[in-house]
Amino acid sequence: MSYADRARALRTLLGATMVAAMLALGGAGPADAEPKAARMPAKFAGAFVHWGAEGRERTLQAWEKWLNHKPSSVLGVDFYAQYTWEDYSKLSWVPAIWNKLNPDRNVVWSMPLTVKGTPLADVANGLHDAAFEAAARAIAENQPNAIIRLGWEMNLVDSPWFAKGQEADYIAAFRRVVGIFRRYSDGFKYDWCPGWGLQELAADLAYPGDDVVDYIGLDVYDFKYEGSPQERWETHYLKAPFGLEWQRDFAARRGKLMSYPEWGVGQFGDNPYFIQKMRDWLLQNKDQIAYAAYFDVDGQWPTQIDNNQFPQSQKLFRKLFGR
Repeated sequence: MSYADRARALRTLLGATMVAAMLALGGAGPADAEPKAARMPAKFAGAFVHWGAEGRERTLQAWEKWLNHKPSSVLGVDFYAQYTWEDYSKLSWVPAIWNKLNPDRNVVWSMPLTVKGTPLADVANGLHDAAFEAAARAIAENQPNAIIRLGWEMNLVDSPWFAKGQEADYIAAFRRVVGIFRRYSDGFKYDWCPGWGLQELAADLAYPGDDVVDYIGLDVYDFKYEGSPQERWETHYLKAPFGLEWQRDFAARRGKLMSYPEWGVGQFGDNPYFIQKMRDWLLQNKDQIAYAAYFDVDGQWPTQIDNNQFPQSQKLFRKLFGR
């Protein structure tokens, strides 16, 4: 037998052996080393993005294309109103812009529960129902299946609806506003979303009730803590009081899905380890998570991931969260 014939025979034998082994293992082979289930679902590739020339929708389309996800497959995140009660009616054009540019896009609306200087008790007692009705109407007309992230990060002291010492008023206000929104669309979902960690309030003291909450959210950023990236992940994110494991267990007890309306790297610097661990967490718990959205706008600290300011994190993020 020639060398070529022997080589062909060996390849044939090895091929048959590999097939038998694959069948014995349920069909697993080298091509399946990274199972299809490990690919990042579009529900984890949402983002809060810059406004852009026309609106956030155009920027989100570029984000979607950058990650090679199908058009309109990822969630957009936006913030409704902010400073005055008049904003609730005057900014009704913002949901309309999203709808005009892409009626197929669903949006997570971060909805303030009050404005600075107005106590939560006033909202709970119905003194600002008209403002919330205007907002609910505007969103329902344009995104009737939107996610309403109401009164988020209530455990942070600088929030106008900081709940410490007025937990009952926060709960009553949250419940009242959900009742208003439900009159305008039965397709809305409601996200109760603390900031991660202990912060200035034990978040569960302000939980408004299973009947008005669909998702248990958590905003998670790679903050500037001491220690290695590995130590910080374990101590300040995974196992921290009111961290990721707490959220997972609390949501499971309540029979709710989890969400991550804001997350990002950057305050500590270029940290691909944080990107990897967030991706791992999302996939490990994928059946218990409704959505995740990256905060791709530089705010109090830089978090934008697609502008080359964090090259290692950017490269890994695109690899892990793209298709």
